[in-house]
Amino acid sequence: MNRATAKRLFGINALFAWFGYGVAEIANFFQLVPPDPTDPVVPHMFGGSADGMAGAIGRLVDSHGYFTTWSNILVAVTLTLLYRNPDRVGRLFDWLRNSALLMITMTFVLYNLLLAGSAHPQSWHALSNLFEHYLTPIVTILVWAVAGPRGRFPFGDTFRVFIVPIGYLAYTLAHGAVASVYPYPFFDVITYGYGFVLTLMGEVIVGDRKSTRLNSSHTDISRMPSSA
Repeated sequence: MNRATAKRLFGINALFAWFGYGVAEIANFFQLVPPDPTDPVVPHMFGGSADGMAGAIGRLVDSHGYFTTWSNILVAVTLTLLYRNPDRVGRLFDWLRNSALLMITMTFVLYNLLLAGSAHPQSWHALSNLFEHYLTPIVTILVWAVAGPRGRFPFGDTFRVFIVPIGYLAYTLAHGAVASVYPYPFFDVITYGYGFVLTLMGEVIVGDRKSTRLNSSHTDISRMPSSA
């Protein structure tokens, strides 16, 4: 593929990622989708911020506690860098690019396996959900398959690509230990304990299909923001 075509594809991919992320954050910050008073209150989950602008910062902090947000940001940044320079190389960049591919694929797979069944986003949340959980992951994988760059996955990256996901897990558990709230039901160590949560996350990281045993039937997550 010629450089100009690859550059356009990288740009389109970056726009998808930035758009989904931007819509989600604006909708959450300004609370463009009013909370449904009929939604059940799910203990130990994000979502306890005050209504209106009084809770804007809390909602923004919560929205950046979702794995979806982390993966979409990493895709947006790496594809923007590729758009600016399609020939970009370097150990750090290649690691971030490979990590972004892994994380956005995990976002697509885990959302559909564990969360989509009981998530019912509305209005602006439905739009950001479409991009963050479906369009951006699919476009990212297709652009990588068509335009690359490929052939930049050294053996060491087999392990290094898990640094950011493991960092996310560590952040989530540390934040939860302080605030007693979590982004997803399967991270709720208050209910399930650290042993179960860490075992489940280990299975997810190595791609063990048994991780689907804790499905969304444990709780109604429809109240979660679209960044879930």
